[in-house]
Amino acid sequence: MGEAKRRKQLGLMPQIENHDVTLHRDGSVSDHALPRAVMQRLKTWAETGERWDARYRTSFIGTGLPRELLKTEEDLMDIPVPERMRLRLGLLSGSPAWLERELRQNPDAFFEDDDGQKRRLLNVRATEYDYNGQWAALPDFEADSTLRYLMQHPAVVASPKGERYAATVWRGGERDGQVGFEPQPDAEHQEAMAQAARELLGDTDEAWLEDHQNLLSGEEGEGDENMDESESAPLARRTTLLLSPVPLVLSPGVQVLARTGAMDIVFSPEGEAYSLGGDAWTDYPAALDRSARLQELLESMGVGDLSELAELMAQQGDSGPEKSGSLDSRTIEAEVIRTEPQGAVSQEAEPGEARQP
Repeated sequence: MGEAKRRKQLGLMPQIENHDVTLHRDGSVSDHALPRAVMQRLKTWAETGERWDARYRTSFIGTGLPRELLKTEEDLMDIPVPERMRLRLGLLSGSPAWLERELRQNPDAFFEDDDGQKRRLLNVRATEYDYNGQWAALPDFEADSTLRYLMQHPAVVASPKGERYAATVWRGGERDGQVGFEPQPDAEHQEAMAQAARELLGDTDEAWLEDHQNLLSGEEGEGDENMDESESAPLARRTTLLLSPVPLVLSPGVQVLARTGAMDIVFSPEGEAYSLGGDAWTDYPAALDRSARLQELLESMGVGDLSELAELMAQQGDSGPEKSGSLDSRTIEAEVIRTEPQGAVSQEAEPGEARQP
């Protein structure tokens, strides 16, 4: 018995409702027949305005298309950003057996129909962009290489701009839950920054103590004293947040904690300290263990690990392909570099007719 026939008899073959959806930079969507939950998910994913631009530039660079190193903000801004994106997607539904299996494997891909009667899975099969009337897809996403493509460009790894704020978070005592800033941020950003600081340091008693212990464990030479202090939860802790404009490109090395208006709240790795009693302050070790949060960011991009990131960042001062590890045709200074999206078709072409490279 063929695999497809066997799956059908077991009730594991879903029914598929196909859609071609065009998203615009201003947030409008062409297909209004989609369930509201899908519309909202697509809009949130694609974003609008400057955030749309940053996402596209990151995808463009991450697929290895730039022909030369991008060194300045002007280089990034010279990347043309399409105003429209077309998604070919399917809305999948099936038997209880299929639903149970898929919910275990892809719980975040499901949504409820507007009437709340059916749970379906959203599957995006293809993404194309409108390049001056020509629909084309970016090169295939290569998870094992995209980090190298991004990190080879100085403009991508440049430190984010913005104003730094020292945040003091209290947990316990009369000031439990309070967050103070120096200097004081504008009122429109203050609550979002306070919540970002709470979540960064631990928004429950357990998470607060665990994060404190993790940071202390990296300090050398003070073993017994550190163990004693790690057993007690500090009354207050300090960290540094950067209020940064929306970047031109999303850098893997920048940890965005939250958004507020047209600004990003970014973790800045300096000035972390704790106070057991609220008076005397002790600095955490210089080498902070925030790797879990950065690892989550890398995993969300579908790319490598921290050791690969560290190696790539260390190579930024090197020159010559012989110092750049494993090169391929999209790594700068290799012999052949793709310069254009592949598979362009005319705007009037039917979906699925894109020419393949």
